[in-house]
Amino acid sequence: MHKNFKKSGFTLIELMIVIGMISILSAIAIPSIMKWMPNYRLKAEARNLYSNMQKAKIEAVKRKQDVTILFNPETYDPAGQLGSYLVFIDSNGDDSVDTGETILIQKNMPKNVTLYFNNFSANTTGYNPRGLPVGNWGDVRLRNNQSRYYQLAMSPAGTVKISQNTTGFFPCMKYSKI
Repeated sequence: MHKNFKKSGFTLIELMIVIGMISILSAIAIPSIMKWMPNYRLKAEARNLYSNMQKAKIEAVKRKQDVTILFNPETYDPAGQLGSYLVFIDSNGDDSVDTGETILIQKNMPKNVTLYFNNFSANTTGYNPRGLPVGNWGDVRLRNNQSRYYQLAMSPAGTVKISQNTTGFFPCMKYSKI
């Protein structure tokens, strides 16, 4: 008696063709992804900084205390990971972190991103309990290794605007003191 077995599965040739196709697609996709990542990191960090500036404003109003943002800009390097900022409750209003003051956010820049410029006096800005800027207003700038730049500019009213370009030149803000 002869039994008929149903053959199922893939042949070795079919598997080799699929593996070859996956290899070719990977060889095409990986360089594109590697070129895309620095721009993604820069945009994500600019949005993250924007969100953290908004959080500082909300925390100042909620806690009825000044909240300060302390920037630590660094000289640009294509590898990035340079520059940082700190958001803290400034209970004595001296624009520096003292013992007992609560640190809300401490952030270093990611790979290929540099926080390279800010024009806030003493590298600090922040918000008072009314949600208005403490001291002065100005901007902070981020750059990646593909000549992309982001600027986050704070107005006298405390609003933050994000701008992006590939030249690094941002027009001067046209605000006047109240």
